[in-house]
Parts: sequence; C-alpha cells; structure tokens
Amino acid sequence: MQSIIFAIIIGSCISFSAAIFEPYLYIQNTDTLNIPMDLDSAYTHYTNQMKSPLFEGYTIHIFSGNREGANTERANIISMGAEDEARIVYKEPNFKVYVGSYPDVSTAERALVGWKSSYPEAFILKTLVPWYPINLDNRFAPSDTANTEP
Repeated sequence: MQSIIFAIIIGSCISFSAAIFEPYLYIQNTDTLNIPMDLDSAYTHYTNQMKSPLFEGYTIHIFSGNREGANTERANIISMGAEDEARIVYKEPNFKVYVGSYPDVSTAERALVGWKSSYPEAFILKTLVPWYPINLDNRFAPSDTANTEP
C-alpha cells in the first residue's frame, strides 16, 4: 500500500514539474541562436533597411527664386528632354531647380559644359542627391581579351 501511495506522489510531482517547466523548455527549443545564419541574406536585409534614397554627391544648380519661376525653369528643362533630371527643391526662402545626380565633381563638370549654353549662371553644388541610374549595357569583356591564352 505504501508503495502505491509513494508511486502516486512521485507521478504527481513529475507531472507537476513538467507543467511548470514546459514554457521554459519551449523557449529553449525555439532559440534563434541555434539556427545557422545565412550571411548573404543578413547583409542584404541590413543594406535594404539602411539604404537611403539620397547620397552625398554633386548636382547642377540652375535656378533659385519663387515657386512660379522654378516651375517655369523646370518646364523649360523638361521641354529640352531632361525630364528625369530636373527637380525642384525648397530651401527657405527660395525654390531651387537642380539637374542631375553625379558621384564626383569631374562628372558634374562635364555635364555642366552642356548646361552652360542654356543657363550661363549654372554651377555645381555638393549636396545630397537622389541615386542615379547605372547603365550596364556593356556587360561583356572586350573582344581583344576574349579567347586569349595566358
């Protein structure tokens, strides 16, 4: 009789302790530190989260003045065929018209030469600019490097 009571007490203690510690066992089994990390996807996630729509680069300053004048100058630039490049930015107290996004000053200077004919007062400005499109038309090796042996 004592062994039956002892077995019942032991069984109830085990089930009671399992009920108490079950949430802790569940947390241990779902710990994300035990999952091997794919570094490429982690880097991609980090860069996508941290990507800014602007970078520090160069642009060409075309106009500074009131809203009506800025809209007129932007319309003139669009009529010249540079719709994607022209943007209006408000910096108190004036509206400004900028053209282009360039990573370095030499690229901006080459573009400025073309704009000087229509806008003689245009100048290069270092500021935050939107990302510019990268053309990857020439993805292949030049023909003089193809099929050459070392």
